[in-house]
Amino acid sequence: MQVLRRYSWLWIALLLVTVTSIIMLSLASTRSALTKATWIWDAKQMKTQTDEMIEFAEKNDINLIYLHVEPAAVAPETYRTFIEKANQAGIKVEALGGDPNWALTANRQSIDDLISWVKAFNRSAKPDEQFSGIHVDIEPYLLPAWKEDQAEIVRQWLKNVSYLAAETKKDTDLAVGADLPFWIDSVNVPGSDEKVSNWMVQRLDSITLMAYRNQALGQNGIVEIVEKIVDDANVRKKGSVIVGVNIMETMEGAHVSFYEEGTKEMNNQLAILQEELSNNPAFAGSAIHDYESWKHASQREEQL
Repeated sequence: MQVLRRYSWLWIALLLVTVTSIIMLSLASTRSALTKATWIWDAKQMKTQTDEMIEFAEKNDINLIYLHVEPAAVAPETYRTFIEKANQAGIKVEALGGDPNWALTANRQSIDDLISWVKAFNRSAKPDEQFSGIHVDIEPYLLPAWKEDQAEIVRQWLKNVSYLAAETKKDTDLAVGADLPFWIDSVNVPGSDEKVSNWMVQRLDSITLMAYRNQALGQNGIVEIVEKIVDDANVRKKGSVIVGVNIMETMEGAHVSFYEEGTKEMNNQLAILQEELSNNPAFAGSAIHDYESWKHASQREEQL
């Protein structure tokens, strides 16, 4: 009986180790699957700094880059080289474009131009040189007309986003995403009780919330200002919400950026954010605005 009892305990111990290992592997897989993105606005840097940019991305575990499209200033071969090297490092690259005026239907041609350029670019590039999606930063609330007739601006904005999504998806598997302010769930679709945030989640592959705060927890912290949108998105689309933070120097107040706190504290707060939201199906990861500011912050810290 003692022998049987001893073997029973051995089997129980082995089972516990196995279960623990499976849980740890599952958690590690979940963490690695999360997005860590950044914006690159000055694409001209690629002409001389592609290797440096990719090295920075690898060092900081970036797996998605929103890369600004500047056809007049940057040659297609420069984009192809950058994307190929990014893909070799396991980093996806989405074409970035946008302007507040893109919210107006009268300016839809600008959206058309971006879509057409990306599709033409991808057709002429090898598979590992192609953009994986289109990402827009429109921010119509910066228009003077937003205060004068918000409902009309929202109506036109949503029409243009519908157009963007539909046209991009024609004959492609390109992802479509957009930057949105964290407070967008306070804005209704004109003539409806539906929130603009929910409308966007249902029509785009992902939204990146500009949740520019320098603490994850507490009143007016990152978690508090995004959790309603994430909770609403949980029942609509898995992996649809990326939470963006800022490390750019700003005149809007110290609380909206990690510029003063630095990269270590930013990473600490992002880890807390991830822990807090990891059980939410819609939470897809984080994004840091932007590459240039992040790089400069890292360089300052290295000199200390």
